[in-house]
Amino acid sequence: MKHKLGVWETIDAWLGWVSVGATVVSAAIFGPFRGPSGADSYPHHVIQATVKKVAFPIASMTLHESNAYQHLQLTKYCEKIGVKPNFVSNERGLKGFWLGSPTAKYVVINFHGGGFAMDATAPYLDFWPGVASALADESISTGWFNVTYTLAPHATYPTQFREAVEALRYVIEELGRSPSEIILAGDSAGANLCLALLSHLSHPSEDAPPLAISAPLKAVVLLSPWLSFRQDWPTMKLNEHKDIDDRKVLERLKQGYLHGRSTNYYVEALEAPETWWQDAQVEHTLVLAGGDEMLLDSIKAWFKKFSKVKPETTLIVGQNECHVAPLIWPLFADKHETEQGLALKAWLIERLRI
Repeated sequence: MKHKLGVWETIDAWLGWVSVGATVVSAAIFGPFRGPSGADSYPHHVIQATVKKVAFPIASMTLHESNAYQHLQLTKYCEKIGVKPNFVSNERGLKGFWLGSPTAKYVVINFHGGGFAMDATAPYLDFWPGVASALADESISTGWFNVTYTLAPHATYPTQFREAVEALRYVIEELGRSPSEIILAGDSAGANLCLALLSHLSHPSEDAPPLAISAPLKAVVLLSPWLSFRQDWPTMKLNEHKDIDDRKVLERLKQGYLHGRSTNYYVEALEAPETWWQDAQVEHTLVLAGGDEMLLDSIKAWFKKFSKVKPETTLIVGQNECHVAPLIWPLFADKHETEQGLALKAWLIERLRI
């Protein structure tokens, strides 16, 4: 069932939707005069201003449904793309669905973003099958296990962290897959979960069941990772009018995820010292970011730490691209290839074709 709102929450949220309409009109009218502080193009200016404003009432209303509702929406998505739904769940908290075969050469465990509070839309999901198709063209078969972790406020930290650990345990122990055949992938909050999981493998947390692996994971792919909750990074201000993120929304999503708990290295990966990552159980790591995103400075700061102890790490910054641009722009019919999307495919092909 839906999360119930109080009276003032409802009023606040609906006023937010009125504000969305005003923002779209304003962005359309004044977009041609945006100057260098705005997005790289007029369409992107309107898109990013709209998404930024839409996120606020969504964060207010927590318009996310129960897992039963998510299951229904994903079933419709599978029907749309002509595949038989293959959902998996268990009593330990595992929830997800397969695209591709679990017996493929490589398994990608994918964690969607959305501030731990929003699920993946159909156009959003379309990006990853495109990556799988590019790999298949190079005779690299991949099966994608998309984790449908419980959304806030239905559950808060560490529930999502535990469910991420269970997803990896399921693939290794129940499917019998070697860690060297497994790739973790995630965007924004999903990338946050990837690094929480990577931390847990070398520094077991009391917040999740222990999990030992026999070899390093093949790769970790982080798209616009949300690594720090601080808002004093220079790009938070510099890219404020170029990006889809919004400071108030980020703060509200953070509070919704932690629900009063203190932060830690499994929540904010950037806070961990360089030495924390020395024993990270991964062969290759790819970090993708947009040149116009507010999180850029924090992403670069984490990359600097991590790459010192894990040199097989690559950072790609897409020029004039916003937060999760490969996933967001197609929602508004902008389907041109992003620098990040092209780099991701090339990077995976190079490392998986061996």
